[in-house]
Amino acid sequence: MQKKEQKDVPAATRSAYQKAMEVVRKNNIEYGIELLKGIVQREPCFGDARQSLRQVEKQKAASMGAIAKFFANLKVNGVLFKGKSAIKKKPLEAMAIAEDVIALTPSSTAGYSLLAEAAEAANALFIAIEALETIRELQPKNEANLRELARIYEADGQGTKVLQTMQLLSQLRPGDLEIEQKVRAAAALATMQQNQWEKEGTAREKVKDSDEVLALEKGDRIVRNTDDINDMIERLEKLVAEGDISIDNRRKLAELYQRGGRHDDAIATYNWVAEKIGSLDPTIDRAIEKSHIAKIQLKIDEYKATGATEAELAKLQKEIDDYRLERAEDRVARYSNDTQLRYDLAIVYWDLEMIDKALEQFQLAQKNPNRRLSSIVYLGCCFHAKKQFDMAVEQFEKAIADMPVMDKDKMNALYCLGVTAEDMGDAEKALNCFKQIYSSNMGYRDVKARIEKSYSKK
Repeated sequence: MQKKEQKDVPAATRSAYQKAMEVVRKNNIEYGIELLKGIVQREPCFGDARQSLRQVEKQKAASMGAIAKFFANLKVNGVLFKGKSAIKKKPLEAMAIAEDVIALTPSSTAGYSLLAEAAEAANALFIAIEALETIRELQPKNEANLRELARIYEADGQGTKVLQTMQLLSQLRPGDLEIEQKVRAAAALATMQQNQWEKEGTAREKVKDSDEVLALEKGDRIVRNTDDINDMIERLEKLVAEGDISIDNRRKLAELYQRGGRHDDAIATYNWVAEKIGSLDPTIDRAIEKSHIAKIQLKIDEYKATGATEAELAKLQKEIDDYRLERAEDRVARYSNDTQLRYDLAIVYWDLEMIDKALEQFQLAQKNPNRRLSSIVYLGCCFHAKKQFDMAVEQFEKAIADMPVMDKDKMNALYCLGVTAEDMGDAEKALNCFKQIYSSNMGYRDVKARIEKSYSKK
């Protein structure tokens, strides 16, 4: 079974999905869950519907109290038994039952565990992986789940994720020889799957055993402490000293220098990579910028510790601001069609209170599908800063209409809309915005105080 996009499902299913999302946008969470659940039970491989369902279920879980969770858990015991009994002979039916369980208790792992088992039996490994990854989010130290996730990743041919998962297990059980052996095996598997033996011949010729493979792969991915960073730097520096000219390894070395606070070395190494590539691509440019700014920030921290004047600190902060602006504008000049770079420049303009310039760039950045909603909200903020409140409201409402789930982005948009409504003298509209946020997260910013102040006036 393969994941399906909207274009791959029947027209009736697409129509049902659009209806469900409209219900969710109106904050009718329970009904939205029922509609989305029905779609997923009929079309279990419909990825968009499944993702939307999980988001809305998370919203429901966040709003459930202890008593509600207790009674919900009581309801699912018999349902779980029925689902487990159906796994071998009727895995699709078991998957549908698992969705019933999750809809009732979205913060419980029982339903996700049943879904993973049934999905594997139905040869829908991507669904099994999604379910086990959700359990990992809920219970990051659940060793049994991590082992199962590693097994499914391996069955799905995702060697790199097998390695990452086994490294997490190794951190939970330091010194466990069995796990360390599996980590080494996972590292070798990841390496072979990436076909790097041929592509990075110089480096790989110097790798004599699976322990070295593990070290290099670990440097690529999960390196969590100073000792790990220094160990990887030493290994890569050794390869460089022995004549390795791999651009990938130099890039890895630059990243490690940066993570280890060796910013001059990071900048020099990134410049070496840029010279070999023949151009300063945006990714490398941003990395160099990050190290430059980190160096100035360290100086600011040192100045603060020695009692520097406000003027001295302001001069250093201006140095950071000027440098950020210079780099962002230069990247857009060189790659004018890159809407992500437009967005990055708009953020710099916004931070520096260059509102008109920020507004222009956010308008262009809307074309980036990953930045569209954020750009629209920022456009609203720009209009608000210019006291063009009616235009700000239009942008905020436009963004909110396309935000089905009450996550941090929607709460931010609602908060901005509420503040703008207050500035326009529309207390009722403002209170409605703050109440929507309050019902999901009463600790968000100063929403509680704003609501209490509103009620105290009545």
